[in-house]
Amino acid sequence: MWQVKIPFKNEEEKEKIILSSYLNNSKGLQESDKDLIIFFENKEDSDGFKSSFTNKEIFVEKVSQKIDWLSKWKRFHKIIRIPPFLIVPSFKKIKKPLGFKKIIINPSFAFGTGSHPTTKMCIKFLIDEVKKGDTVLDLGCGSAILSICAEKLGALRVFAVDIDEIAIKEAKKNIIKNRCKNISLSTSLEKTDKFDIIVCNILLTTILELKWQIDGALKKGGKLILSGILKEQTDELMNAFSDYKLLKRRTLKDKNYHWISFLYEKI
Repeated sequence: MWQVKIPFKNEEEKEKIILSSYLNNSKGLQESDKDLIIFFENKEDSDGFKSSFTNKEIFVEKVSQKIDWLSKWKRFHKIIRIPPFLIVPSFKKIKKPLGFKKIIINPSFAFGTGSHPTTKMCIKFLIDEVKKGDTVLDLGCGSAILSICAEKLGALRVFAVDIDEIAIKEAKKNIIKNRCKNISLSTSLEKTDKFDIIVCNILLTTILELKWQIDGALKKGGKLILSGILKEQTDELMNAFSDYKLLKRRTLKDKNYHWISFLYEKI
């Protein structure tokens, strides 16, 4: 077993590191405040991972202990209650409480298991805003958890987009598990009808790049949910969307960051 310690500066860089570790057959990872410790079964895989980050100071060490990654992975993923939703990892068996809508998610490297603060805030905004018959665009859908929530809240049509092929494969599995019929998956935002609601839970840099597509895809009077925003990025986000009406914002903290999500209306 080979242990690789690599630093990250921000969430965007951390995402790239995690994706590269996945592509190089990592067996597990641990996160500290500004470092990721990634484990590989053989040196070829750790070397392949290291070659992707030649500009970083990376520490590699051979370790002898056997690690039960399956048990660690299962302990990390908990059942999440955000009424009316009960979000359950696919390996857990639980009877649905009365009044809840159960969503089964297969935990993977694709974002969106429901545990991240930005995802929780998006779900709460969808609960508040989705009406029966709405059309919803989920930009950067990851595992498709937000798309699944939107359909179960009554959305007539949901269009889920992610440029990551791995995310699209995981999203398809979750859509099937939850017996959703009204969600379409794509790796690009094609020209289509305008939507009642757009939800975008991705990094600020990507949100700014997609601004013109968001403008073209959202109906006048439609609702825009933006998440994945750090507190210190608030001014930049609000300046970019100053042509929208800000309705509400939510904030949540984790051990490292202070996250903010925004609800806008197109005017």
